[in-house]
Amino acid sequence: MLGRSLTVALALLAALPCCRAGAQDSDYPNRIVTIVAPSAPGGLYSLFGRILGTRLEQRLGKSFVVENRPGASSVVGALAVARAPPDGYTLMIASGATMAVNVTLHRKLPYDPAADFVPIALVARVPEVLVVNAQLPVRSLADLVALARTRPLSFASAGPGTAQHLEGEMLKSALGLDMLHVPYKGALPALNDVVGGHVAMMFTPIPR
Repeated sequence: MLGRSLTVALALLAALPCCRAGAQDSDYPNRIVTIVAPSAPGGLYSLFGRILGTRLEQRLGKSFVVENRPGASSVVGALAVARAPPDGYTLMIASGATMAVNVTLHRKLPYDPAADFVPIALVARVPEVLVVNAQLPVRSLADLVALARTRPLSFASAGPGTAQHLEGEMLKSALGLDMLHVPYKGALPALNDVVGGHVAMMFTPIPR
């Protein structure tokens, strides 16, 4: 089983120096704070957003609301945050795809990770593993390669350009396999179809 790590961070919308000072006042926050999860509900972005929101509510005594903004490998959510008022009341759960990978995948990315956001904290490093449908006769990479030589296989992802997509393409290249990419609107529906046998495999994060 192959594995790698997904880094998840909490990013704050970049602000002018005067606005940053305002966000750091002793009465911050004095109203609802929105945490944008740039993915479909049920994924890791949502999970971490809700955990953080709950802890911050307990600590600061104000509401933190998680808002899902899925689409285009987190581009839709990131763009919404970049366009929000730079006052510290719009936060985003961001992964390596949002802050680094998308820069290489898009000829003209509609946001600048270095200029539009300020990192706040590293939230987690989450291992990602390759999983296959339990009904397949696969218990190792060697089994997977042997099976792929006899029949066409497919792999799922949370969408084009996501970590799961790129990891699947890297696996294809490294092992010389011909596999079909099946993109979904989130990791959870993709994983459900792997379990149901509609897709053979996928890389998926395993929270610990």
